[in-house]
Amino acid sequence: MSDRFEQLAMRRRQLLLRSARLRADLAADHLIILDAIGGIDRAVGKVRGLLSVASPILLAGGGAALLLRLFRGSRRARAESRAASRAVAKPGLVARSIAWVALARRLISLFSVVRAVARSRSRHHAASPL
Repeated sequence: MSDRFEQLAMRRRQLLLRSARLRADLAADHLIILDAIGGIDRAVGKVRGLLSVASPILLAGGGAALLLRLFRGSRRARAESRAASRAVAKPGLVARSIAWVALARRLISLFSVVRAVARSRSRHHAASPL
């Protein structure tokens, strides 16, 4: 009986040591996660600060630059397009319509991002007590 009692006592000590080690590991992981979240929070705060300082003219200018970039495409794409147009006759109706559909998809995705940002900013301002 005494042997069984010693085995149980030893098992209890092992479990207590394991529990203490797991608690220490959990605390270390907790600090790592808090540090990572704090870095993300600081970055978001800086971006919010920049957005609150940026005037609507700058935002409109950035939006216009993005739209211009969407319409014009990259330099590489324009160069490839010019080279292809020299080598091949003008694209047909199907090719032009595919290009317009691709442009429309890009514009829709851009507008959905802009709308999401506008919604999040309006919720943020509506929730503030100021």
